[in-house]
Amino acid sequence: MPGQLSLEKTFLLAAWVEGIVYGFLCCVFGATMFVYFSSSYSRVGSNRDRHTTGMIVISGIMFFMATFHLIMNGYRLLRGYADFRDIDGGPVAYIGNLRRWDHILKDTIYATQENLGSAAAIYRTWVLWAFDWKVIIVPTLMLMINIAAGYIVCGTYSSVDPTATVFLPRLNTWIKTFYSLAVVLNIITTSLMAWRIYSTHKKSANYNVGQGRLLSILRILVESAALQLIVEIVLLALYSNDINAQYILLESVTSVVAITFNTITLRIKLQSHAESQKSTNSGSGHPVQTIGSIPMKRIHVTIDQEVDNRDDGSFGDKVFIRDKP
Repeated sequence: MPGQLSLEKTFLLAAWVEGIVYGFLCCVFGATMFVYFSSSYSRVGSNRDRHTTGMIVISGIMFFMATFHLIMNGYRLLRGYADFRDIDGGPVAYIGNLRRWDHILKDTIYATQENLGSAAAIYRTWVLWAFDWKVIIVPTLMLMINIAAGYIVCGTYSSVDPTATVFLPRLNTWIKTFYSLAVVLNIITTSLMAWRIYSTHKKSANYNVGQGRLLSILRILVESAALQLIVEIVLLALYSNDINAQYILLESVTSVVAITFNTITLRIKLQSHAESQKSTNSGSGHPVQTIGSIPMKRIHVTIDQEVDNRDDGSFGDKVFIRDKP
């Protein structure tokens, strides 16, 4: 296609951009681990239950997958531009060969990371909706289809022509399916979590509970998920139009998925910690309770009782209940 970046430049740019994005991931992951394991943060707030432990384990797995993916791309770059620079076709002939084991492994890591991110989002949705299985039936079925599509693509690589590209019609349908379902799953899970938080906020507003805290959690969720969603939509658009620049985004998605997951986890933990500190400093001495990792404000109720001596000699009680801010 006229006006496209050459594959030589595209592969170099893809590795460079992935390195930058991975650097951001290292910062976010390091902050996440510090917050969860630091005594200053774990001393106040909710205890580390199995759900919290699960989030830490997933964070570690995602970071490992992103690191492994970066290492594989670095290995392929060195092989292509150093060891195979003099073969027919140059570095592109090596890096662009879909049948090589390192390419298959690299894309298998990407597919696994993408599906792991979707599975984690579905799990968070399930927890937030009070473990209601009906809410996640459709997303779970879509995830199963996406897992199949991703690994079918990786398995097909081994039987294509060495000169074939990812735009090969044999791969096109499955790759578009994988990209499309990843986008739809992101939208569905984020929308379900956002609606749950917003509806809870509306209900609690009548009791003066939260004072916008739930909306701050909603903002964290939407802002953090938007990064991954935008990258996936642009990637789908580029691939659908057979544009080589899709490689630049493709190689960064593995780190972007990990950044999205860790950012949501980190920001919610910091929000919960801040509310716990505020509650402790105000003299309550009790940590902030949470529902699905959402910090909730305690309700203080004051009961006033008035005794009425009636004309017939009986006594009647009038009870007034009011919220104490």
